Amino acid sequence: MDRINEHSLYKNNISVYQVGGAPKSPKSPTKNKSSYRPADVDGETSTALDKFRKANRELKRDLDKALQQLQEEKLKNSKLEKQIKSHKLNLI
Repeated sequence: MDRINEHSLYKNNISVYQVGGAPKSPKSPTKNKSSYRPADVDGETSTALDKFRKANRELKRDLDKALQQLQEEKLKNSKLEKQIKSHKLNLI
């Protein structure tokens, strides 16, 4: 085989390769997972569930805040108890 014939054999496969730029990937539709609605739930029930979930998130935030404040108060309490004990030792 001469060069011209070899070149013509591989000429058809060249179009498969990307010439430049970023590789292109097939685009898949992105779904918002927070907007999932089961098929058996109607609009009214869905709205009630959304309100329930929102209230639940707010209560969770309040609980986390209260627990954080409790930890801070416990830390302050333990520091004050140590100071009282050290002060009592100094008096004796």
